[in-house]
Amino acid sequence: MNRGFTLLEVLVSLLILSMIAIISSNILQSSLDLERSSTKKISEVSNLYFSSIIIRRDIRQIVNVPLRDYFGNQIDGSFKGSNLNKNITFNTKINSVSNQASPIKRIEYTLLRDQFIRKQFYSSNPYNRDEFVSTQIIKNVSDFELSFLYEKKWYSDWPLDKKTQNKIPLLIKLEFKQDKKSYIWIIEPNITYEF
Repeated sequence: MNRGFTLLEVLVSLLILSMIAIISSNILQSSLDLERSSTKKISEVSNLYFSSIIIRRDIRQIVNVPLRDYFGNQIDGSFKGSNLNKNITFNTKINSVSNQASPIKRIEYTLLRDQFIRKQFYSSNPYNRDEFVSTQIIKNVSDFELSFLYEKKWYSDWPLDKKTQNKIPLLIKLEFKQDKKSYIWIIEPNITYEF
């Protein structure tokens, strides 16, 4: 006697197999979604970490020499910062490919729309304000604030007066939000000499 499966047994086994397939595909899909979101978060953190390294390096290598405008006139101060304009400008030491070029370059960090941009000019006293290399440091920035510490008090602009024109702030604080997450970076230039 040939013994086979009844139609009911086949349907029950197909139902069980389809339930297993649905559960397995849901687990696989949630694993893929988790992997994508983890990769995105790791990428965001890596980009912020790299941006932090660039800004800290530039500020820690500040050269305290007077700034000049694009016509060669001396600007009041060796470090300029403004929370109102959302920018900081200073000279820093950057290794050049050529030994014939000065290693001192002007750097400007500025907020343009929702991007924090680094501009590196070709010299410490550029004569053309349009000749620079621009790098996007942080994107999707909101609520950006700059502060400068001097004598245990935070200020929104630098220099404060004639007394601080030849000095670098003790600390520089950048506060911002990126994708609804708040960040505070406090950087110590560690420059004590005056020009």
